[in-house]
Amino acid sequence: MSWTVVGQQPAVKALARAVADGRVAHAYLFAGPLHTGKTLTALQFAQALNCTGEEPPCGRCRACERIAAHTHPDVEIVTVGGLCDEGEHRHAADERDIRICHIRRLDRIVTRAPFEGRCRVVIIEPADAMNDPAANALLKTLEEPPPRTVLILITGREEMLLETIRSRARRIAFAGLPRADIERALRDRWDVEPARAAELARLSSGRLGWAVAALHDERMMQQRAEALARAEELAGASLTPRFAFASELGNGYTRDRARVHALLEVWQTWWRDLLLIAAGRQDEAVLRERLDTLRPLAAQCGVPGAARALRALADARQQLDENASPVLALEALMLALPELRPNPVADRLGAGPRRGG
Repeated sequence: MSWTVVGQQPAVKALARAVADGRVAHAYLFAGPLHTGKTLTALQFAQALNCTGEEPPCGRCRACERIAAHTHPDVEIVTVGGLCDEGEHRHAADERDIRICHIRRLDRIVTRAPFEGRCRVVIIEPADAMNDPAANALLKTLEEPPPRTVLILITGREEMLLETIRSRARRIAFAGLPRADIERALRDRWDVEPARAAELARLSSGRLGWAVAALHDERMMQQRAEALARAEELAGASLTPRFAFASELGNGYTRDRARVHALLEVWQTWWRDLLLIAAGRQDEAVLRERLDTLRPLAAQCGVPGAARALRALADARQQLDENASPVLALEALMLALPELRPNPVADRLGAGPRRGG
C-alpha cells in the first residue's frame, strides 16, 4: 500500500523519513485547512510506526489492518464527545469541547506500555476544541512525554492553540490542492466521470476530502445550494429579517457548531466571488453557474463592499471560536454586510415616480 495520501508530498516525505531514520518526535501538530488529508495521514503515520511489513505502511499486516479499521488497542482518537472517565459526560447533547476529563483519560492510557504494537499513537482531533483546563492538562503531558508514545494534534485553526503547546510539537503543514490535482484524483481513484469530477474540484476550494464526501453524500450539495440561496436572500434584505436569521442561527449554535461554520464558509465563497467579479477576475470565480446573478450584485458592492463583507465573516467566525455570544456575533455580521438589490435597474424602471420629492 505505502502512503496513499493525495497531494501532501512534503508532509508524507517528512513523516516517512522520521520513521525510516528512527527520529520520530514525541508530538506532532498537523496544521492546515479542513478536508486536506490530515486525519488520513495521521492514521497512516500510526500504521507506519507499527507496521510489521517490509515497506511501512504496508496496509496488509495485522497492525495496519486493525489501525485502518479503528480497532487497534494502541491507537487512540480523542475528540469531542469521546470517551472520558466521567460516564455522565459521554452523551451530552450540547457538548462542543474536548474537556479535561478526556485528557485525564489520555494521561492514564499513555502511562502504560503499548499493548501489542511498537508505539502508542494518540490523535487529538480537533485539537483546537480543547477548552483551557484540557489544554493546560495536555501541556503537562507534552512537557514530560511518556516513552514509546506519539501524540498527533490535528487542527484547522492552529492560532486557537496555546503557544506553549504549539512550541512543543513538530509542525507538519498541510495545504489545499490545485483544482487539476483534485479532478485527476477523483477520476483516477474514485472513477468519477469527467464533468462531475470537474464540478466537484471547482467547488472544493482545494479540499479533496470535501469533494470525496460530497461525491458520496448528496445532502452536502443540497445544503450548499441552500446556503448560497440564503446568502443572496440576506444580501438584499433589511435588518429585520437579517436579525431574525441571526437569532435563529445563533440560538442553534451550541447544538450544531459545524452547521453554522459550514454555512458561513459557503457565504465566504459567495462574497469572494463578488470580490473577484468586481475586480475584473470573474474567470477565477467558483460559482460559475451563478455569474449572471452575481455580476449586477458585484457592480453594486464593488471591491470595497465585498472586502468588507469578507472581513466581517472572518471576524464572526473568530468571535464564535472565542466563545462570544453567538447571537451577538451574528447580529454584528448582519450589520456589516452590504445591502444589495437583486436587480437595481429593473427596480428603478418599475418603481414609478417618487412621492413627496
